[in-house]
Amino acid sequence: MKDWFNTLNPRERNLVTYGSLIAGLLILGLFIVQPLLDNNKKLTKIIDSKNTSLKIMQKQSAQVKQLQQQATKPEQTNNQNPQQIIEKALQTLRLKPALERMQSQGANGVNVVLKNANADRTMRLIANLENKFGLIISNLTINTHKKEAGLIDVRLTVKAD
Repeated sequence: MKDWFNTLNPRERNLVTYGSLIAGLLILGLFIVQPLLDNNKKLTKIIDSKNTSLKIMQKQSAQVKQLQQQATKPEQTNNQNPQQIIEKALQTLRLKPALERMQSQGANGVNVVLKNANADRTMRLIANLENKFGLIISNLTINTHKKEAGLIDVRLTVKAD
């Protein structure tokens, strides 16, 4: 190979030298540098999408924390009688027609009896009384015997803190 190269005139030698140098750089660029650059672009896109997801999750996390704080703080009842609170909650959840009896038990307690009440609304009522208003359900009896689907009879005793 060296003999062949030495037999070339100086102009051809320069052409072969520069041509092989350019061919080497081209091969180096196509098979080593270009795949690295492509991989870098892919990884940059992945990082950008992960950063976007992270920002969204951070916002959602802040919202969840805020909702948790709101859920743990019962609504101020302004020293309302538990009976008044229950009355409003029954009206709000449209359970007033199912109310058979509401009997006061001292200043802080109320016995409530619901007949043929909507089960879903009744569960919301119980959750609201405990979580939203900070009342305590000390006794709860649910009867579904001989009822249509979705209807229940409920007896509960509610007490204020």
